[in-house]
Amino acid sequence: MTQRSIFESLGNLYIRTNVRAIMKNMTLFKSKKSRGKKDWRSSKGAETKKKILAHAMGIAAREGLAGLTIGRLARELRMSKSGLFAHFRSKRSLEMATINEARNVFASQVLLPAKSANEGIEQLWVLCNSWLAHIERRVFSGGYFFTGAFFECAERSGAIEDEINRMAREWWETLRNAVQKAQDFKEIDSNVDARRINFDLNGTLIAGYWTYLAEKNEKVFDETRSALFAKMKRLATARIPDYALKSENAWKEYLEERHTYKEKSPSILRRIGRQEAQSGLPSSSTPSQPKQPPKKSGSVFDGLRRLTQR
Repeated sequence: MTQRSIFESLGNLYIRTNVRAIMKNMTLFKSKKSRGKKDWRSSKGAETKKKILAHAMGIAAREGLAGLTIGRLARELRMSKSGLFAHFRSKRSLEMATINEARNVFASQVLLPAKSANEGIEQLWVLCNSWLAHIERRVFSGGYFFTGAFFECAERSGAIEDEINRMAREWWETLRNAVQKAQDFKEIDSNVDARRINFDLNGTLIAGYWTYLAEKNEKVFDETRSALFAKMKRLATARIPDYALKSENAWKEYLEERHTYKEKSPSILRRIGRQEAQSGLPSSSTPSQPKQPPKKSGSVFDGLRRLTQR
């Protein structure tokens, strides 16, 4: 082989090698570009769907699910009907997605604050107070979620109606289980039937909500909290120190102390301990653990866990 042919062979090999490398790099570039475009479209689609559901919740809260239509949403959001159909293939699908979004909002505003509270009377109070606060802050712009929807669907059957009824049952079970846990901790009277306490507390919350809707008076929320405090005071056992039950402000301060003293203020622990030592009872910071009853289906925050895992 001549020197020239050797150089020509080496040149051809170099060209083929570089062509392969260039083609490979071009393929990788196109793949990354395509993937980036897909991720952008997915992110934009999720943002658009969230915007649609937020508007749909506002309509449903004020007018009920009957007020939801694809055409109305498209008109008010200045979208095409085909664009809306890309996210929700039917009115029923839109309704179900709106209910599930409302459940997520309710969980974040009511159940999560209670979940972070200490089990016992603190968690029971936070659960009731958070429910009332989400009405007070007008998290939903109307009275449909979660009272009007339940009364509308309670005696009907169907996918939408079953979902509404399940949401109502989850709240009822969550509240009742919080009552039972407070009784297990010997912080509220265990001689009173938990179902009766649950009925009383839930009835007070609903009555407060209805009174506000009828009177449009913000003072109703303070009155409802006063009624809740009075019920807690009657139910509280000697494990709760006397100073905590002297007033609503003292009650709120006591609950805040219970929640924070372990990490931030050992002096508060000593204060609570002294108060309870005078009554001859063990400190509420280390409550005795009675034998737990069999765990019930739909236990506290089971519904929340299912939501957050979606």
